[in-house]
Amino acid sequence: MNFQLKRYPSNKDAKPILVPRQDIDWEVKAVFNPSVVYDKGVFKMLYRTYPARLGLTTPKMFCPGYFFRNQTSYIGYAESKDGINFERRDTPFISPDTAYDGFGCEDPRITKIGDTFYITYTAIDGSLERIEKGQRSKTNVRIAMASTKDFITLKKHGIIGPPTWSKAAAFFPEKVKGGKIGLLMTIGSDTANSQVMARYYDSMEDVVSSSVAQWDELLKSGKPTLRTYSWLHRGPELGAAPVKTDRGWLLIYSTESMGSIWTVGAALLDIDNPDILLAKSAGNILQPATLYERDGLVPNVTFPEGAVIVEDELYVYYGAADTVIGLATCKLDELLGSLKS
Repeated sequence: MNFQLKRYPSNKDAKPILVPRQDIDWEVKAVFNPSVVYDKGVFKMLYRTYPARLGLTTPKMFCPGYFFRNQTSYIGYAESKDGINFERRDTPFISPDTAYDGFGCEDPRITKIGDTFYITYTAIDGSLERIEKGQRSKTNVRIAMASTKDFITLKKHGIIGPPTWSKAAAFFPEKVKGGKIGLLMTIGSDTANSQVMARYYDSMEDVVSSSVAQWDELLKSGKPTLRTYSWLHRGPELGAAPVKTDRGWLLIYSTESMGSIWTVGAALLDIDNPDILLAKSAGNILQPATLYERDGLVPNVTFPEGAVIVEDELYVYYGAADTVIGLATCKLDELLGSLKS
């Protein structure tokens, strides 16, 4: 049997660690897709939410679940000393309040570089109901960035990703490729052509000022770090921000799939040149199995966005059925030993 993560508190008695609060309007319907960093003894989490006004419309024809009405996401903040019991704030940390993210701030990923926490998230500038009706070109889904030093004050930097449909991006916490800032992102997400690709910069100023021509060159000639076969239902998607180990950069990501099920995989990238894939899991290391992973707003989802190493333990935080937040753990050495070249 392939290596599998262990759910909190045990596989026999698994339960989510965060569920929606019914007295907090902006997270009444869902809390999911959490990113976590471990900093100075504190687990710091950003997580996506759905507000009370989210509504279900018609069932989807070719996959489980429903289309949504008023599908506008917020991002909340929580912190914990033990990685399990999190205290949340009553107000959002990132809200949809600009022209480029006014219809949703989704799926945050945190990376600490120096004394600053850089946050990438998916910015939606138009109604997602248009996309569900086949009007995808009228709504932009792109990668945005914000930063903070204390998770109290926040600065939004605008769109940093390509001018095409893209999401799920995260920075490396250290410079790579001879001193470059590395950004991993998902191109063509939610399609059979989905792939994880890296781009490299000389400075953060370059990150926020990339031209369309520069993006066109990367998308035409860039080498994917993770990709799959075009006949699959959906390709891989970046999950958590990369984590440094003594064997390479550890990626906990959303694996490719033949159908409407989201599972978790692991991969190792070369420490100096992350374009080089060294090893990956044979199959998944976590898949929907519990009731809270199989039944929710989007059934059969275990989507990882947080990966933290504390001593010899790996904590993986994930969205379950796009409704609640789960935690799964393992000994880091055991996972690394299970990866195949």
